[in-house]
Amino acid sequence: MGDVLIRSAVPGDVEALARLRWQLYTEDVAATAGSAAEYRDRFRRFAREAMADPDWHVWVAEDGSGTVVGAMWRFRVPRIPQPDRGEAAPLGYLTNVYIEPAHRDGGLGSRMLSEVIEASRAEGFSLIVTWPSDRSYPFYERAGFVRGDDPLTLVLDPAVLASPR
Repeated sequence: MGDVLIRSAVPGDVEALARLRWQLYTEDVAATAGSAAEYRDRFRRFAREAMADPDWHVWVAEDGSGTVVGAMWRFRVPRIPQPDRGEAAPLGYLTNVYIEPAHRDGGLGSRMLSEVIEASRAEGFSLIVTWPSDRSYPFYERAGFVRGDDPLTLVLDPAVLASPR
């Protein structure tokens, strides 16, 4: 895995990021709504806006041939200052974590997650939250994430419960 470069995503990565996101959602279950082409159009709009927003940071893993084979997205969530503590450090929401199957189990995901964690520390984040799939809990726990009580949630769209995270 040493020949894989981990870097910040750039606008030229949007097509590869769309491909990875489609793979994330169709790897275990066939997509049910819309075509891949229609989805890519929606994804492109979102990704271009997100990548221009300083609250989003996207990391990609690029193999030796220049192909993007993994991605991790982190959103900065600002927090309201507390009366007794001054400014409250932001938290990070980690989402859309995906490594292509051929590049799994060799340490690439751990390397990428370490980059996200170190950048978040350097930027003064107080914590990182994520909602992993059942099979990825061990991956996050190896990096120091702990299972706590889930936050209270109010599901406004039942389709959210059927989607991979």
